[in-house]
Amino acid sequence: MENHIFLLMLLFLVQYYSVSISVSSSNETDQQAQVAFKDLVISPSQFLENNWTKNTSFCSWFGVTCSPKRQRVVALALPDMQLQGTISSSLANLSFLSVLNLENNSFHGGIPFGLGHLPRLQVVDVRNNQLQGSIPTILFQCRRVQVISLAFNKLGGEIWKGPWFVPKLRVLNLRNNSLTGIIPPSLGNATKLMNFSLAGNRISGNLPKEIGNLSPLATLSLYDNQLIGSIPAPLFNISSLLLANLAFNSLSGSHFLNEGNIVSNLEFLSVSNNQIPSNICQLRELQVLSISVNDITGEIPRNIGCLSKHEDFLIGDNPIKGTIPASLANISTLQYVSCTRNRLEVTSNHYRSSSSKP
Repeated sequence: MENHIFLLMLLFLVQYYSVSISVSSSNETDQQAQVAFKDLVISPSQFLENNWTKNTSFCSWFGVTCSPKRQRVVALALPDMQLQGTISSSLANLSFLSVLNLENNSFHGGIPFGLGHLPRLQVVDVRNNQLQGSIPTILFQCRRVQVISLAFNKLGGEIWKGPWFVPKLRVLNLRNNSLTGIIPPSLGNATKLMNFSLAGNRISGNLPKEIGNLSPLATLSLYDNQLIGSIPAPLFNISSLLLANLAFNSLSGSHFLNEGNIVSNLEFLSVSNNQIPSNICQLRELQVLSISVNDITGEIPRNIGCLSKHEDFLIGDNPIKGTIPASLANISTLQYVSCTRNRLEVTSNHYRSSSSKP
């Protein structure tokens, strides 16, 4: 009997120390990864160097959040710190990392490829830096990722055209980089996407009709690219859509609002190479109509005054012709009208206008 008790106690001690050694080893891995990150960073007044010291637990370091039980790093948030240097690939060793926020700093170099292999990663926010190179394609295969925000960097290369598998992605913000390539049809797999921006890149090809699968989409910003072809009608079947900015492309399809069920909650619409749709009154919530500096033809619909919530009407720098409808004066919320440099004729003085550029 005593032998059995002794063996049970021995087995318990072996398991206890095995777990302790494992936790200690894991914690040490997290600490080493952060030290390696710090070694490649220059911070103002040596703040990070003085705060991240071995005299204190790495879980108490500024910007670091650990899980309460396992004491593993789950978040690294150092935004607006004026940090310089490169982002160490050692961060890929933080196997419990859920949030990485390094926005509004001056990091250069590339985005570590290994970040996409982190099994718990939910947020990658490194916007407003000076990052270069290509986007790790593995980021478009992260099952748990919800936010990918890489805007306002110097990223280039082809945006990945392989199959996307990001079932929980809600925000994809890649605007103001130098990305090329096409928007793949597999974008339609990101069925929880709410905010999608590729504005200010060199994206080409067609806007895939699968974009209509993104039923929660609220904002779509694709202006200033090289998109061609027609605007897919399914886009305007998305009832949650509030902003659609497709200007400064070579898109066509003047009757895209005439097909399907028109989205009635749209507040901001900016398109190019189109006519102003005659059924625009269906956009009951529209506050901004921006089609300036495009190749708009045709005439302004006579019933434009039906937009009772309209605030800004920007149609300057177009070959649009005809007259400015008197019904425009019926919009009590209207604050700004720009009709400069076009072929419009004035037949009524019952409206407010501005000759300044938008």
